[in-house]
Amino acid sequence: MPPCARANVLVVEDDSLVRTFVRFALERGGMSVVEADSGEAALRHAGGAAFDAVLVDGLLPDMHGVELAARLLDDPGTAGLPICFLSGAVQARTRPSLAGFGCLVKPVRPNDLVAQIETLLQWRLAGGSPADERRRALRALENGFLVGP
Repeated sequence: MPPCARANVLVVEDDSLVRTFVRFALERGGMSVVEADSGEAALRHAGGAAFDAVLVDGLLPDMHGVELAARLLDDPGTAGLPICFLSGAVQARTRPSLAGFGCLVKPVRPNDLVAQIETLLQWRLAGGSPADERRRALRALENGFLVGP
């Protein structure tokens, strides 16, 4: 069974049309989805449910996606979650996965979205990365955003 089968993904996106597109793509890939429309809503969800990965819009109405990711890293219950950014405000069209972080540029193809989440789930199944390495990777990704936190 592929790692994405039955994976529970928290999708954090303020645009309801994009959220719906992402939910359909991930569900078609065999995953279940919980939706949040803001960083605060995502933190509430993450504190009360077991997720396998998080997909985060880079620019949320209440916080930058990097801030949300940093807050997830600060919580021992969510520190090991793979996080994929999905944003139209990043410099490169494709970005490699680093220490459990991925980055996709909007618009994204459904197959690319599912493949990126699957890659991140495989990273987690392989044991993940140390916290300090994850923080360095997050800072590197932060530098690629056109609009900073």
